[in-house]
Amino acid sequence: MKKHGSTLQDKLARSLDQANAREKKAHRQAPPLRGPAGPAPLPADVADRWPNRENKKKLSISLFSGDLARLAAIMDYMEQRGHRLSTSQAIKLALRTAALTPDMDKALDAIRSEDGRKW
Repeated sequence: MKKHGSTLQDKLARSLDQANAREKKAHRQAPPLRGPAGPAPLPADVADRWPNRENKKKLSISLFSGDLARLAAIMDYMEQRGHRLSTSQAIKLALRTAALTPDMDKALDAIRSEDGRKW
């Protein structure tokens, strides 16, 4: 007659059960990533790599075909100059180099007509 729990398979099963119980307990005790005060603070070694995390805001935008063509032109131009840009970098570059002129009124009118929604 076999003693209960004496086989290697039984020992492995108990060990797995114990590991699962420890992992489950650890997950229950982990602090929430977001709380009422916002995101949890970054560990110091991560915060040093991204010091301006709090100054960022994630956006979702829709671009028309003309906008996408202009974005591609910006990316191509910068690549010819030795800089390969992500879409996000190209949009930031466009925003930071845009001249604030009355021509923006014409561009806004074009955007409104292309959009078709009531503004």
